[in-house]
Amino acid sequence: MKKTILFILIAMLAVPAFSNDLTNRLDSLIGLYHVHNNFQGTVLVARHGEVLFAEGYGYANREHHILNGPHLKYRIASNSKQFTAMLVLQKVQAGKMDLDAPIRTYIPDYPQPQGDKITIHHLLTHTSGMPHYAGIPDFFPRFGRQAFDHRDFVELFWDLELQSEPGEEYSYSSFGYYLLGYLLERVSGKDFADLLEARILGPLDMQNTGIEDHRRILQGRAQGYDMILDGFMRAEFRDLSTALATGDMYATPYDMVKWDEALHAHALLDEALQEKMFAPYLDGYAYGWTVGYRDLGEDDSLYYHQHTGGTNGFTSIGTRLPEDGYYILVYCNTRPGEIRPVMRDIIHVLYDREIEFEPSVEMAAARILAQEGLEEALVFLSEAAKDTLDNDRVSVQTFGQLTRQLMYLDRHHEASRMMLLGTELFPDSAPAHRILGDTWHAKGKKEKAIKSWAQALIIDPKNEAARSRIKHIDL
Repeated sequence: MKKTILFILIAMLAVPAFSNDLTNRLDSLIGLYHVHNNFQGTVLVARHGEVLFAEGYGYANREHHILNGPHLKYRIASNSKQFTAMLVLQKVQAGKMDLDAPIRTYIPDYPQPQGDKITIHHLLTHTSGMPHYAGIPDFFPRFGRQAFDHRDFVELFWDLELQSEPGEEYSYSSFGYYLLGYLLERVSGKDFADLLEARILGPLDMQNTGIEDHRRILQGRAQGYDMILDGFMRAEFRDLSTALATGDMYATPYDMVKWDEALHAHALLDEALQEKMFAPYLDGYAYGWTVGYRDLGEDDSLYYHQHTGGTNGFTSIGTRLPEDGYYILVYCNTRPGEIRPVMRDIIHVLYDREIEFEPSVEMAAARILAQEGLEEALVFLSEAAKDTLDNDRVSVQTFGQLTRQLMYLDRHHEASRMMLLGTELFPDSAPAHRILGDTWHAKGKKEKAIKSWAQALIIDPKNEAARSRIKHIDL
C-alpha cells in the first residue's frame, strides 16, 4: 500500500519542466494524464480561429487499434445544448418564437399547470422545475435502448411533478432541452436534424457534424468505452431518439472551431440576441452555456463560457475564453473521463500558471483495487477522504462509480463493502444509501436492501429511484 501511495505522490510531483514551445508543453501535460490517468481522447486549443494544438491520445477503436485524433467524430452529448439554444434564438429573431411564451402557446394540449407556467426562457436556463432523467426511476435501464417517436417521448415526461416553481431554482434538466427540440420541430415544420443542417451546419460548412444515428455508416466515428477498474469495455448501447436536442450530436474538434468563430463574428445571430445567449441566470447558466469567472492566481480571474457533456462511452468539455480568443476542447471516448482537470491544467499552461496535475482518486483507487485488492483500496479511499487537500476530490460519485464497476463484474460482496464506506463518509447522501441498497439486493439481502432504500427516502423523500425499488421488490 505504501508503495502505491508513493507512486501516486511521485506522479503528482513528476511534472516535467516544460519547454517554451506551447505544443511541447501541452503534449507533455496531456501525456501525463494519458499515462497516469488513462485519459483517452483528443485535445484541441485554438485562438481566433487558428488551431494552436490538436492531438489524440489512446485509441478511438481499441479492437482495430485506430488512434484518436482531431479529425474523428465524437459524441458531444450535452454540448449539443448550445446548438439547440442557437436555433431557438434564431426563431426568436425571426418572430416565430417568444422567450416569455408558455409551452401551450406551441403545444396547446400540453398538460396543465406545467404547460401554462413553463416558458421558453425557463427551459433554456434549466429553471423550469422539470426533473432530469432521475425523475423517471431507472430511466436508462427501462427506456435507454428503446426507439421513440419524438412526440411519444415528450409524453413520457410532460406531466411529471415539478421539482420547484418555474423561475425559482436552477435544476439541470435534459427533458427540458428535449422539449425545446420538439418545439422547434413544431414551429418550423422540419425534423430537428434538417433544421440544424439548414440553419447552422450548412452555412458554417460543418460537414463532419450532425445528429448521431446508430444505423448510419459514419466514416471516422470514434467508439465509446466505459472504464472497468483498470481496463475498458465497450459502452452500453443507447438509442439517441431519447436525446433529441439535448445530447444527440457528434462533431469533430476541427469542425467545432468553425462554430466558435461564428460565435465571435455574430455570423448566425444578431449581436444583441447573442449577448442574451451568454447572459447568466441562476447558478451562472445562460442559454446552453455556463458563464462566469474562474480564479487564475490570487489577483486574477478569467471570464469563460463552458459546457460539459457525458453519455454512454463519451465525456467532453468545451471552454471559450472570449476576452483572449481561446477555444479549448477536451473530447474523451471513455466514461468516466478526467475532463475537468485536463481543462484546468491546459488553461494554466496557456497563462503560464503552475500545473496542478494529480491522478484522480477514483482512478488511483481502481488501480489499487485491481492490483492489490479491496482492503488496500478502502484504506486508500479513507485516507484520501480524511485529507483536507483531497477532500473535494472524493465524493459519493467516486464510490458510486467504483461500486457499479464491481457489480458489473459480479463482485457483489466487494461492491457492498465499497458502498458501506461511502455511506460512512457521506451519511447524509440519499444516492449513497440507494446505491448501497442496490448492492444488498444484488446479493439477495432483501431486508438490508429495503433498509438502505428507506434511509435514502428519509434523507430525500423525493428520491423516486429508492421509492420505486421498495415498491417493486419481490419479497
